Amino acid sequence: MKLFFKKSFGAEGENIARKYLKKKGLKFLCKNYVFHKKEIDLIFLDKEKKTIIFVEVKSRHNLKYGLPEESIHIFKKKNIMFAVKGFMLSHPQYKDYDVRLDTISILIENGETKINHLENSF
Repeated sequence: MKLFFKKSFGAEGENIARKYLKKKGLKFLCKNYVFHKKEIDLIFLDKEKKTIIFVEVKSRHNLKYGLPEESIHIFKKKNIMFAVKGFMLSHPQYKDYDVRLDTISILIENGETKINHLENSF
């Protein structure tokens, strides 16, 4: 039961982040992209800047264990970078595009949602 709650809460955070980035004028490409068992939560396109934006989303109910973005350890970052390379290799239409790796942390506490968007976070 706890695992289901964790997954559904994570999906809720990803949906909040997706809506947030769409409002910023970015084009949504895909979610939960997997390359050799390495996952990227969200992928967006900034047409104006010719940039593909890869987003790691971290959600929390409270700050008991620190800020959401603090939970992204070096191994997770390496896995994301590996998946980014896989995406770029398998999507040659974006070969001339810049790449940006962002983190969006979401804190949902006492009915209030706070979003922290960290561009070029790793």
